[in-house]
Amino acid sequence: MQLPLSILVVDDEVDIGLLLKQFLHGLGINAVSFTNPLLAFEHLKNSHLNYSLIITDLRMPGMTGIDLAYKIRKELSSSIKIFLITAFDISDLKDQSNFKLANIENIIQKPIKLSHLKKIINKTFQQQISNIKNNKI
Repeated sequence: MQLPLSILVVDDEVDIGLLLKQFLHGLGINAVSFTNPLLAFEHLKNSHLNYSLIITDLRMPGMTGIDLAYKIRKELSSSIKIFLITAFDISDLKDQSNFKLANIENIIQKPIKLSHLKKIINKTFQQQISNIKNNKI
């Protein structure tokens, strides 16, 4: 998959951030990772237009992934796609008001199956991929 996609990964676990970044690079996707959600948000202030997708962990020190997504929606972009990753129970997550306002595109359970991640990235950007192949972009 060779696309002009750029993805920002935010996970306080260094190994997961590195794994996802390397996996995405292997797919031909530009990826940048942060372990600190506050620093990731500061980075996005000047560069959010460069990203097609943000993949963020749910539970991180300083700011949750939902709070990060909400802050991005409120202050930077209502259109950027956001995936949430978590190892925790998500049964009541969708009922939380901040979750609804954060407009999370997908929730991915840890441990992450990289084949599943690739599939949902493809599905999320299918129209963009089709337009690129047909030279519409």
